[in-house]
Amino acid sequence: MRRSPTRRPLTALAAVATLALLSSCTTGSQEAAGDTTATVTIDAPNSMDPRKALALPDFQLARLSYDTLVRRDDGGLVPGLADTWKATPTRVDFTLREGATCADGTAVTAQVVSDSINSFVKNGEASTLAAIFGGTRPTATADGTSTVVVETDAPWAELAQAFSVAATGIVCPKGLADDKALAGGPVDGSASGPYTLTSFEKGVRYVYTLRDDYTTWPKWRTKLDGTPPKTVEYLVAPDPSATANMVMSGDLDLARIMPDSRTRFDGSPDVTLTSYPFGTFFLVFNERKGSPFADRATRAAVAQAVDPKALNQSALDGTGALGVTLANPGNTCVPKTNDSLIGQDPEAAARVLDGVKIRILGAQVIGSGGAGNVYLQEVLRKAGAEVELDNVDIGTWVSKAFSQPNTWDLTIFPDLNFLGSLANTLPLFLGPDVLEGGPNLGGVHNPVTSDAFDQARADTDETSRCALYNKATDALIERADAVPLVTEQYIYAQREGFKVYMLGGSLDDHIFRITG
Repeated sequence: MRRSPTRRPLTALAAVATLALLSSCTTGSQEAAGDTTATVTIDAPNSMDPRKALALPDFQLARLSYDTLVRRDDGGLVPGLADTWKATPTRVDFTLREGATCADGTAVTAQVVSDSINSFVKNGEASTLAAIFGGTRPTATADGTSTVVVETDAPWAELAQAFSVAATGIVCPKGLADDKALAGGPVDGSASGPYTLTSFEKGVRYVYTLRDDYTTWPKWRTKLDGTPPKTVEYLVAPDPSATANMVMSGDLDLARIMPDSRTRFDGSPDVTLTSYPFGTFFLVFNERKGSPFADRATRAAVAQAVDPKALNQSALDGTGALGVTLANPGNTCVPKTNDSLIGQDPEAAARVLDGVKIRILGAQVIGSGGAGNVYLQEVLRKAGAEVELDNVDIGTWVSKAFSQPNTWDLTIFPDLNFLGSLANTLPLFLGPDVLEGGPNLGGVHNPVTSDAFDQARADTDETSRCALYNKATDALIERADAVPLVTEQYIYAQREGFKVYMLGGSLDDHIFRITG
C-alpha cells in the first residue's frame, strides 16, 4: 500500500502487451461552481508535488490542482486534458482539448504536457512509476501544438489508463522550474487543474480555491449531482474516532469513517453513508532460504488456518468484500469466483504448523490499530505455531517489508491499486528480488506466473489478456505464494447538501459536489 515516503526502486520489468484503439465521443457539459466550502478529512500528505506522490493524501491533493490526460469513469476512460486518444502496446497518441490553460493563463499545449510527462518519468517516485507503467520508461514528444505522442521502451497494455492516475497530473512550466517549492507548497501558475492551493498549515489544513477561468472539466459519462464547491478545505483529523465526532458536530462535511463508527449515524437525518471498494488485503510470504515459508506445504497450511470471514469481522467490522484474487472487485480482469483458492482445514493446518516459528510483520492499517494482524497471530498460535508479531505504523512497515525482508516471514499486504487493473499487482511476485533493486517482495519464483505474464504482453485481445492475467494470479494462489483475504471499503460520511463520488474504481479521484 503506497502510503509512505519510503522509496522503492524502479525495475526493468517487461510488461504486458495489447492493442487498444480508444477514442471518446462523449460530449460533457461545463460545470458551474457552487458558492459553498466543502470541508473534508485527509491524512497528512508528504508532498504537494504530484510527481512525488506516494501516500494516498499526496494523490488526493494532486488531483485538485493537476489535471490528467484521461479520467476513469464507470465503464472506462473519459476525456480529461485529452479529448481523444489512440493506443497500441507501445504508443499512445493524445489529442488535447481546446481551451485548457494553466493557472497563470499559459496555454496547455502539447509541449507543456510532454515536458511534464518527461519530468515525471525522470523525477517521480520510483515505486509509483513502476506500478503504473509496469516497469517501462515512457517518453513524450509534442507533435504540433495539440498532439502528444507517448512511447515506451517495452510493451505495456495499461499505458493509456496509466495517465488517469493523479501522479501523472500535468505540472505547468512555472512548477517544473521550481521543484523544491512545488514539493513544499503552492507555486503560482503551476496548476493545470481546477483548484489552486491558496493557504495551508502543514499537517493541519489545506485550502484549495476554484479558478475563475477554469472550463475544461472531465467529460463524465456518469451524471454527477450538484456543483463543484468554490472552496475545498482539507483538515487533517487527529485520529479515526475523532473524524466521526467532527462530522456530527458539523466541523466536517465529507469524511472517511472507520467501520465501527457507522452505528453512530443510525437514524441521523443529516448524514448519509456511502462506500467504495478500496485497499485489498492478501498474504505475502518470505520464500527465501531460511524462512519456514520456503516450503509450499507450510504456506498452504497458513491458507488453511486463516478464515477471511473472521478476519473481515475482526479488522473491518464485517464491511469488507471477501477476496477471490489479488485486486478489488472494481478493478479490470477481476473474476467473481475463483476455484484456485485453498480451502480452510484447521486440523490439517495444525499438523503442519505445530511448533513452527513465524515472524509476522503487520501494518497498523489492517483494521483499527492493526486488528487484522492480531487476528492472524492468534489463529496461527491456535494452530500450534510460535508467533511473534511486529505491529507497526505504515511507514515502518514499508521500510521493513521492502528494505529488510530477512526480518519477517509473513505479512498482510495492504495494496492500493491506483492503476485499477489486476496487472498492477503481479509485478510484486515477478522479476528480481527487492534486495537486488527489483519488485519481488517475497523472493517468489513461479514459472507459470512468469510465463503467463510474458504471454499476456503480446496479447491484443482484452478477453484473452485478462484470462492470462488470471492464469498468472491463480498460479500464485494455487502454490500459496499469495492468499487473498478481503477488500476494505472506503466509507464516506456525507452531511446533507454534500456528496462524493469515486468513479470507475479510482482510489485517488474523490469528486466532491454541493447538492443543497
